[in-house]
Amino acid sequence: MEKMQDLKDLFTHEVEDLLSAEKQIIEALPSMIEKAKNQQLKNALQQHLTITEKQKERLEEIIEALKGASTAKDAKEEKSGLLSRLFSGGEKMCKGMQGLIKEGEKIIGADMNPQVLDAAIIACAQKIEHYEICGYGTVRAYAAELNLPEISKKLEQTLNEEYDADDLLTNLAMGGLNQKAENGRSTRSNGTTKNTSRRASNASTKVSNAKNNKSKSASPLAPKNKSSAVTRKTRTSGNKKRTTTRSK
Repeated sequence: MEKMQDLKDLFTHEVEDLLSAEKQIIEALPSMIEKAKNQQLKNALQQHLTITEKQKERLEEIIEALKGASTAKDAKEEKSGLLSRLFSGGEKMCKGMQGLIKEGEKIIGADMNPQVLDAAIIACAQKIEHYEICGYGTVRAYAAELNLPEISKKLEQTLNEEYDADDLLTNLAMGGLNQKAENGRSTRSNGTTKNTSRRASNASTKVSNAKNNKSKSASPLAPKNKSSAVTRKTRTSGNKKRTTTRSK
């Protein structure tokens, strides 16, 4: 990497880094959308893909503006310097985003329950969002220091969009998807127990019924058995709430 002479050089480098990051995200998001099981999560990721494409366009506009802002004298002095190298030549690669995406692909490619997969996708997506929030917050501050108000405004818009995307993912996770992932193992376990222990359950029921009948005969005034209503839970599909009835 060439020596950076001033804040403008660093700013330019960071903008190029973000552009590479956005391009990688655009390539990675379709796979995450396809693997997501929850429809709200799919919609959120699809919406952010559309926004990310616009963010990429903004960065390209910023780069063009930075190139156009150089005077003829500056262009001549920097012809063989850092700025011309950053804006010419091969494609720049954001190693940080490359690593986050690679790690995310490894995690969501593992064998897991659908509910757990949704929680994992959110975790991977939020790691990406936090990287972008850090990056855009930094370049926005640099733009303000360099007295580039129009560029700063565009970066501010993108930064707010990243905050909104992160908040949406948090709401989905805390609003039920994490709970569904937590209940995935117990739900599957309960189903297995029910299938493999049917005989034992029937035998227990017979013994329980015999004891209840004996108790009723011994005490005619005894209250009716309400044990079956102590912890009755009714599960419903989709986004409907789960209700619980307890005996008083």
